[in-house]
Amino acid sequence: MKSIIFVALGGALGAVLRYLFSVLLKDYTQVQFPINTFLVNAIGCFCIGLCYALFLNNNHFDTIKLLLIVGILGGFTTYSSFAFETITMFKQQLFKQAFAYILLTNLVCIGFAYLGFSIKS
Repeated sequence: MKSIIFVALGGALGAVLRYLFSVLLKDYTQVQFPINTFLVNAIGCFCIGLCYALFLNNNHFDTIKLLLIVGILGGFTTYSSFAFETITMFKQQLFKQAFAYILLTNLVCIGFAYLGFSIKS
């Protein structure tokens, strides 16, 4: 039960951080390319990679791992928004933007997760 509470609290905090980040970038977001979601995913992937590396060989922090990785970062990253925005771009026939968004999001987020992991390992 303690684990569920930590994940729930972390998820709530991550969702609030995601919302605040979007509000902060509201004036910089272009309709045809959702930069705020892209940046949240990249930052979240970097942080997940870094946290994973920090806790890789340490089982003493299982609750903290749940709070940070599953809760906060799980609530912060926005792949569901990514999927919805990609579908919306396809429906609006913004094919170049949609494919650029898919490619950039996947390459940059995987790269940032690797970078975060490599910093500590």
